[in-house]
Amino acid sequence: MSQALRSSFCASHSGRVALPCRRAFAGSKVATTVQKVQQRRQGAPVRAFIREWPDPEFIAEVKEQFPDKGVATVEEARVLFSEDGYTYLDVRPSLELEEIGKVKGCVNVPMMHAKRVYDPKENKKVVKKEENPDWIEQVKKRFPDTETKLLVACNNGRTYTMDALMALDEEGYTNIVGLKGGYNAWFRIFDNKLGRRKSGEYAEQYTHDGDSCGIHSSGAGFARVDSADQWVPPVY
Repeated sequence: MSQALRSSFCASHSGRVALPCRRAFAGSKVATTVQKVQQRRQGAPVRAFIREWPDPEFIAEVKEQFPDKGVATVEEARVLFSEDGYTYLDVRPSLELEEIGKVKGCVNVPMMHAKRVYDPKENKKVVKKEENPDWIEQVKKRFPDTETKLLVACNNGRTYTMDALMALDEEGYTNIVGLKGGYNAWFRIFDNKLGRRKSGEYAEQYTHDGDSCGIHSSGAGFARVDSADQWVPPVY
């Protein structure tokens, strides 16, 4: 597996931007010039760069960065999934998809098999898991083209995703991306119908209209915040 793909899971960047100082100007001629410039700026249209899907600038930026970036946030992953032809490859046990949920249109090839069996010591059914020895062969059968674009996800981005990416990389797959936070993170932002969840009073909703992107307030009050905000992912 490439070093770039490994390091992308734990890389973080921080920095401070130095703001330019403003000089003090004096004189009526200079003051008039400054005033005219300010007036032109006030009249100029301003377009905010929304770092979310489906903002056109954000979509273009994400397409340029992947698959080289290696790991995608939920917003980046939604761009890859909805705008760039990536298949959401869910590697969780099928039991998790049945009991927790799944992304609409995903393909499930589980790295582990799981089932509920009765445990006499605990006097209840517990989840029993075992490795799927045929996983990579099943993936290759489903996606024989190693240039297939795959967005790989487990429950939290750590349980199975790294192993899946390493195995795919060793088999020569070139367009593979891991989902940071996995399905749990995705579920907090998008519902099972791929709609954006409401969070807060001014949650933004986007609509495509020709080549433009409209932004509208949802009007959702905090009393109506989606229950996913309080959702605690079960442990399997």
